[in-house]
Amino acid sequence: MAKRRGQDRVGTASFASLVSAERSRIVSGATPEQRERMAAAERSRAVYHAWNTVCGGTREGEHVTGLKFLPDTNELLVYLDGASWTQEMTMLREIIRARMERAGVRIDGFVFRTSPEGYRAKQAQKRVEHVGAPRQAAPVPHADLTAAEERAIDADVAPIGDDHLRKALKSAISASMEWKKGRDAKNGA
Repeated sequence: MAKRRGQDRVGTASFASLVSAERSRIVSGATPEQRERMAAAERSRAVYHAWNTVCGGTREGEHVTGLKFLPDTNELLVYLDGASWTQEMTMLREIIRARMERAGVRIDGFVFRTSPEGYRAKQAQKRVEHVGAPRQAAPVPHADLTAAEERAIDADVAPIGDDHLRKALKSAISASMEWKKGRDAKNGA
């Protein structure tokens, strides 16, 4: 009978049990100060994991530029790429805190800050680069008014008594008619 792969081993262990044994070995050989630092690092990792579980891949999460857990105050410092996102996250803080608590991490609050100018979340930066600059419409060619059109405008504004208002209205009507003539000429109308 053929041997199956792994049958010649005396005992097999799962990866999880190997990791657990290695963790126990490391912790048992550590000094109390080292154990304290390890516990703090595990706590920070748990907070970051809960944040990523709650906000990772969301519209709001795309604008986060940095996170820092503040263990002294049990708060999470969140940097965002714009003031409007800072305000939005401030309004959502209790919802996010409750969801993080449901994910297994209890924090006392958040501190939201706007990142300095020039910092932008990677996803938001990609979106801006993809969209690019808005296209500019081609300028409408200028078309001068004929003498008859000028006289018609003068006749339309003649009844206005205020000289300043009459000149302003004449200028506006002339500009509008010139633009319309240029547009019509461009479109072949």
